[in-house]
Amino acid sequence: MTLSEVAPRHREVGLDDDTVLEMYRLMLMARRMDDRMFALNRQGRAPFVVGSSGHEGIQVASAMALDKDSDWLLPYYRDMGVALAWGLSPLEVFLAAFARRDDPSSGGRQLPNHWSSRERRILTQSSCIATQYPHAAGIAHALKNRGDDGIAVVFGGEGSTSEGDWHEAMNWAGIHRLPLLFIIENNQYAISVPSTEQVAGRVADRAAGYGFTGEHIDGNDPLEVYQTVGEAADRARAGEGPTLIEAETYRYYAHTSDDNDTLYRTREEVDQWRRNDPVVALKQYLIEHRLLAEATEEKLNDEVVETLAAAVKKAEADPVADDPTTRVYARVIEPGPASTTPDEQPQGEQVNLITAINRSLHEVMEAFDDTLLFGQDVAGRKGGVFKASEGLTAKFGEDRCFNSPLAESVIIGAAIGFGAVGFRPLPEIQFADYIHPAFDQIVSEAARIHYRSNGDWNCPIVIRTPFGAGIHGALYHSQSIEAYYTHVPGLKVVVPSTPADVKGLLFSAVEDPDPVMFLEPKKLYRLGRGPYPEGEHIVPLGKAAIRRAGNDLTILAYGAMAHFGLEAAEVLSNEGIDAEVIDLRSLKPLDWPTIEASVRKTSRVLIVHEDNEFVGYGAELAAQVADKAFEWLDAPVKRLGLGDHPAMPYALELEDMVYITPEMIAEKARDVAAY
Repeated sequence: MTLSEVAPRHREVGLDDDTVLEMYRLMLMARRMDDRMFALNRQGRAPFVVGSSGHEGIQVASAMALDKDSDWLLPYYRDMGVALAWGLSPLEVFLAAFARRDDPSSGGRQLPNHWSSRERRILTQSSCIATQYPHAAGIAHALKNRGDDGIAVVFGGEGSTSEGDWHEAMNWAGIHRLPLLFIIENNQYAISVPSTEQVAGRVADRAAGYGFTGEHIDGNDPLEVYQTVGEAADRARAGEGPTLIEAETYRYYAHTSDDNDTLYRTREEVDQWRRNDPVVALKQYLIEHRLLAEATEEKLNDEVVETLAAAVKKAEADPVADDPTTRVYARVIEPGPASTTPDEQPQGEQVNLITAINRSLHEVMEAFDDTLLFGQDVAGRKGGVFKASEGLTAKFGEDRCFNSPLAESVIIGAAIGFGAVGFRPLPEIQFADYIHPAFDQIVSEAARIHYRSNGDWNCPIVIRTPFGAGIHGALYHSQSIEAYYTHVPGLKVVVPSTPADVKGLLFSAVEDPDPVMFLEPKKLYRLGRGPYPEGEHIVPLGKAAIRRAGNDLTILAYGAMAHFGLEAAEVLSNEGIDAEVIDLRSLKPLDWPTIEASVRKTSRVLIVHEDNEFVGYGAELAAQVADKAFEWLDAPVKRLGLGDHPAMPYALELEDMVYITPEMIAEKARDVAAY
């Protein structure tokens, strides 16, 4: 059935004459922009182009069916029509194509078509496939918690539905009945892989497995798209939960300007799909219903051409992006003055580390009503496998402390979404060993959001996870993961080793606008005891603690090894070796002034950590000391870490053979002191 056979359909679906004409104008603009982009690429003026032609019906119509004043959009890189219909100007699009300084989405830091606008509630996106879906789940969950009228709408291609992030987000949305629309633009190819080799069954049918509605529609019929998306949005606003919409369409041009589509599809196939061109079909509909006179069509075409020409000229004349080093962090922490004397112990009740964590979480959530905690097994009477979150649900309610599915990527991805809306999420990963499925969300997304959006967005999340060995947890409950994440610009990484530092660092982390990884040494959960300060207590990020002053040797450590280093130092003192012990606490940013001051004094350095010695965090510390303080050294910098084997074996006797002890630290320190 053609559009012309169901007149006047646009009125039946709620569009007046002017609005359906505007729909056509935006679709035409998107098509002409795509044509111009590829022309600029062939001329060598635009280095990279992402094709969108063929998708205009689903993109423009879906955006027009939403509420620009309250809804949130998470488009993907092919969504030219979505961007234009949501209010981005051709100039803004071309500024990104030319990678100019005033590109509002990224300031020339990202590829073109990576849409972003905090003002318009378009969350910054990356090139990673499907990472936007957990963000959308977090945004929708946040909107539901706040009682907002808005909904979240996330777009992607059919290829993205093969990714785990999509399934995890679908499950989260179904569990919580979120105001969320998943719009899948099925253009038959994931680059060169046809949908028959990409998707088992029909995408829309998968919604049933997650307990909500799935719709399969003709994405080249903008009136059907408008009606379907509008009805789904109404259901979401009414509290009836999410909808998955699969819109069949086709990509007329290559995947990108770097793709040769003649290698995997025929011209005959493309021509066959072009017979159902959404732009041509809507134009014909308007003509047949006397809404697009010849003079109006000519004027509209001229206006589009003139608008694009002016936008290209202005964008190309804009200054080039000129500073790639800024916007890494929303709050840059400059190194302060060096500490030279041991930190004073605060006053307070003697507690262990896990008690301090629980108390600190209670105090933080009391102090900041925009904090919330979620993860596996954290809510209800259980309160986590270590009891870290005990009592939080009872005190703050199920909206602020709730269980998540066993799905690490969506735990972190949803936290990113919560953070975008204005919450300060505290996602918990039950063991650091299981954080790896969330690596992409942490490294590609959370760490880079501020940078890639040129400072328009930030990511105020605190990721808590227990790490380290010494509890006979074997290979998968004993890993030290800090080296992976301290390597990543945009992340901050802290390791508290005392109850006072738990409180002080947690408050600093929650107040920080950047993503902070809060690594808790589980060896100390029961063994590490100390005073828990009452009232306000802040430990700044980027500030180490001198636990013991000394003149002969500097021991750099953190976590459980800071405690063991102190034990070793006491043994060494009986032998006439005066060791200074520095608890780094903050691995990134690093308190270099305090380290340097100590090295200048002692001229000898031993670095101790639980991680593997090879390319462990200590390797960077050693390099920093050798590079910046070489002239003060009287001995080679030495490291003490695990050997080249995977974490810890299970047998008690085997773990005891490889786990670092105070005796091993003392033995290594003697060698350094005697050099």
